[in-house]
Amino acid sequence: MGCGASVIEIENINDDPYYQDKLINDKINHQLNLAKTNPKSTIKLLLLGAGESGKSTVVKQMRLLHKGGFTQQERRQYANIIWSDIIQSMKTLIIQARKLRISLDCDVQGSPLISSKQIVLRSEGLEQIDTSAAGGTTFINDYLLKYSEQKKSKRRMRSTGVTKGASFWDADAQDDEEQDGIEEEDLVEYYQVRQSKQSYTRKEIAEAIHNLWKKDSGIRRCFERCNEFQFESSAGYYFDNVFNFADPNYLCNDTDILKGRIKTTGISENNFTINNHQFKVYDAGGQRSERKKWIHCFEGITAVLFVLAISEYDQMLFEDERVNRMHESIVLFDSICNSKWFYNTPCILFLNKIDIFEKKIKRNPLKKYFPDYSGDPSDFEEAMKFFETNFLLMNRTNKPIYIHRTCATDTTSMKFVLSAVTDMIVQQNLKKSGVM
Repeated sequence: MGCGASVIEIENINDDPYYQDKLINDKINHQLNLAKTNPKSTIKLLLLGAGESGKSTVVKQMRLLHKGGFTQQERRQYANIIWSDIIQSMKTLIIQARKLRISLDCDVQGSPLISSKQIVLRSEGLEQIDTSAAGGTTFINDYLLKYSEQKKSKRRMRSTGVTKGASFWDADAQDDEEQDGIEEEDLVEYYQVRQSKQSYTRKEIAEAIHNLWKKDSGIRRCFERCNEFQFESSAGYYFDNVFNFADPNYLCNDTDILKGRIKTTGISENNFTINNHQFKVYDAGGQRSERKKWIHCFEGITAVLFVLAISEYDQMLFEDERVNRMHESIVLFDSICNSKWFYNTPCILFLNKIDIFEKKIKRNPLKKYFPDYSGDPSDFEEAMKFFETNFLLMNRTNKPIYIHRTCATDTTSMKFVLSAVTDMIVQQNLKKSGVM
């Protein structure tokens, strides 16, 4: 009897649910092992978004989490570029204060801050950099942010983007008249001061910047209105740590690198191994003039990760200061989400810089830029749900849209977000290949 029962059990083994689970599990493991050696199974993630949305910061986080971080050479390169940007950023505040008619303490006759202002205006960040240690002149020229290097007309002429209406914002809500600011060449004082042949040490420049940042109330008022002109979003962090960056031997820490910004041109490819899966992440240049290059990496993409800086709802494009940055991002997301290239490609949307957004809406009403918003002007949750709902409604395909609220410079929170995203992408890829 016992032997007979045993034979019957073996004959009906295909009906055993545990055996079936094992078969499925073995099949999945076999496919995963094949995937490690099959280049076609590499997961390809296309990272898109408007300029300064935080795309490159997402890649930096991936490097920190999955590729061992940054080399000493890279940390020195970032330190030198940030040092140059610190000087330029303080100059920008001095110059823009004139445009905004903000009185500066450093302009008052007899003020001890006059010398600090003169030192900043006389200084050039590039002159302070050892280009051989910073990666060479080419590296500096390619990646240094230069908000004032081109006049607005030239920036627009080189732009290839076209802005049009989107479903939940009114482009006419913004003043479309160009507000010509005061350019550096229009400042007589700037050139009079620059004619001086005096040179300063990094320490002297750092002390001058520190004094203006901490002691000139006009500089602070101008900084609070930096959404009205092109300005480095991490400048406040730079100013607070100016003495670190003044040290020519300083190596940036992880936070410095995450806060620091270098312009992205063309398409960069980054390779990661995450949980035994091979990822290729393509970071496409976000500025309008770079978008025409995205076409080269469309084929075979596993998922699109679109990064949108929600904090920029009250800021204008670098390429065209008549166009709201958030409006431009919405148009771009609409075109990407519903593009024939990505019709069946899962789309992940990062609503980025939520920390800045939460502070901003308390002093600059969202409704001013998005008339359809009828919620509490200072309610962060209500404002976020407004955007999340409307972004989901923009999807005119059957593909899923996954939305995450992010602060790309926060490593702890991004670790969880990126883990959830990569797990989802792996599952989608397995389903697509028929394994699941």
